[in-house]
Order: sequence, then structure tokens, then C-alpha cells
Amino acid sequence: MRVARSAFLMALLICIAGCNDGIPPVGNYASITGRVVDATTGAGIVNATVAVNGATLTQQTDSNGNFRFAPVPTGDWDYSASADGYATVPLVTNAPPLNPGETRTLTISLTHG
Repeated sequence: MRVARSAFLMALLICIAGCNDGIPPVGNYASITGRVVDATTGAGIVNATVAVNGATLTQQTDSNGNFRFAPVPTGDWDYSASADGYATVPLVTNAPPLNPGETRTLTISLTHG
């Protein structure tokens, strides 16, 4: 019984260890913070949706228009933003790559649409 349990646990650990192929090692992440604002007034937009990496990561802004994504894989990335009553910021794909440990800060301006 004890040998069977040990063999099962060892097999389980091997399976779990093999599941991490697509996850970058610890320390290879960055974070993105920022604010979505009205282009005319500069006021933060509440409940705007910010999407990072093709909408893999999405978040609603807080009562001041702020958002934060962490952890974000490093390297190439993209973002977009939208809010009710505003024109959508289409997918921005030319942002400089994210570096490990970096915190990138964005201000995204939306115009009434």
C-alpha cells in the first residue's frame, strides 16, 4: 500500500512539473498600470475596459479611471480600451516590448463617440 501511494505521488508530481511549458520562469514578468481619461476634460473614466495581449487580460477601471495588470508576460504586447459613450481605442500593437521586472505606465485618452 505504501509503495503504491509513493508511486502515485511521484507520478502526480511528474505530471504537474510537465504542465508548466508555456509559463515563463519567475522574474520574467512585468506590470502595466495606468489611467483611462476623457480626452477633452482629462477626467478619469469609470468602468472603462482595458484589454492587454489581445484581450487575454481584461480589466475595468476604478472610480478614478485607474487600472493595473500584474503579472504580464514580458516581450511584445498590445492593448486597447473602450468605454460607453466613447470611441474605442483600437488595438495598439507598436508599444515597446516589456522587460522583466518593469512597470509600464500608460495614459489612454478616449474621445466621445
